Formats: sequence, structure tokens, C-alpha cells
Amino acid sequence: MLILERLRGDTAVISGDSGEFSVSAHMVRGCREGDVIILSGDAYITDTIATEKRRKDIISLQNSLWDE
Repeated sequence: MLILERLRGDTAVISGDSGEFSVSAHMVRGCREGDVIILSGDAYITDTIATEKRRKDIISLQNSLWDE
């Protein structure tokens, strides 16, 4: 799974199973930080289903921290 970690100027930092790597920010145009992304041709696109599931899982984990 690839996650768009951050955008800094002309650089996008992506994390995956084998660590982090950088690509041109143009390759992730339309993606937001925290999105699960997939390589499609010569650019990355958001995997909307995986991103939504990941966000729900994170919220569920956060909520479980407050449960007694």
C-alpha cells in the first residue's frame, strides 16, 4: 500500500512497504496527503475505496482510545 505522506513544493513523499521515496509533485496531482495511491501509467491516482477504509479505520482506532 502506498500512502501520500506529504507535499513540499515540487516534491511528493510517498511511503510504502519498502520505505519512503520522493517523486515530482506533478505525478500526484489531484491527490491529498494521507491518500492511498496507486500508480496508473506515469502518474499516481487516489484509490478512493482504500483511502476511505483507511480513514474509517483510523477514526475507529482513535475512538477506541477514549472508550472505557
